[in-house]
Amino acid sequence: MKKLHFEIDQKTYNKLLGLAYRIADNNYMIERYGRKESEIERAENHKSIMLFFEELDKLEVPFWLQNTVIAFSENWRRYKTENLAKYLESLTAYNIKVTASST
Repeated sequence: MKKLHFEIDQKTYNKLLGLAYRIADNNYMIERYGRKESEIERAENHKSIMLFFEELDKLEVPFWLQNTVIAFSENWRRYKTENLAKYLESLTAYNIKVTASST
């Protein structure tokens, strides 16, 4: 079976990190404080996450990679302890090359 391939440059990596941060932070806040935000706050949070998707679409980042980053960062503990670039490169189902500095 052919693996999906994508090379990630610095600009793309920064956007993926931004998306990962927003997802992890959102899940941390829900776990810690529950869903106490108002509908307006929830809509603003959704809007800020959607901006990342728009930027990633402009950079032609495939949906499967965006979804992989979301799945990784939904567990905020994992987000805090693991390196996103190393995680992406370790996935055997994909051929992902991170050419950005990922420290």
